Amino acid sequence: MRLACFPHRDILILNMILKLEQSAAQKDIEVILKYPVKNKTVERLISFVNSFNTKIEGYIDDSIKQINVLDIFYIESSDKISIAFCEEESYKTKYRLYQINEKLKGFGFVQISKYCLLNINKLDKIKPLTNRRMEAILINGKRLFITRKYLYDIKRELQEIIDEI
Repeated sequence: MRLACFPHRDILILNMILKLEQSAAQKDIEVILKYPVKNKTVERLISFVNSFNTKIEGYIDDSIKQINVLDIFYIESSDKISIAFCEEESYKTKYRLYQINEKLKGFGFVQISKYCLLNINKLDKIKPLTNRRMEAILINGKRLFITRKYLYDIKRELQEIIDEI
């Protein structure tokens, strides 16, 4: 079967074949990627598959939870406290923003301001504002400002995604 991707309401057809096989004898999920040349698309697929097992520790009330990075929309830092925002919950973390940025490199996170990391996979659109600033609108409707200093980083990340297609 040919794999068709439908991110953010645009139709993109990638030249991929998806084969699914269910086996009662299989104990774990096994992912095999076959490719003619290792390129950015393959690297992003590897990163995406690895992100299923990548978690950061978050705190809510008196509880500790392992948050899957796929569930995080963005992370903000204020007064040396970083907060990971998911669909419905937000979690404090014990890490500083620069530490989280290093940990999540390659998983679709890009810094958009001095105090915020954005999960590019949760981005719906970018809207230009005055003074060369931009506004990121997430798939849940949340709006975040992209400051001029970090505008190049998000443009580069988006261009890499476009170049893969």
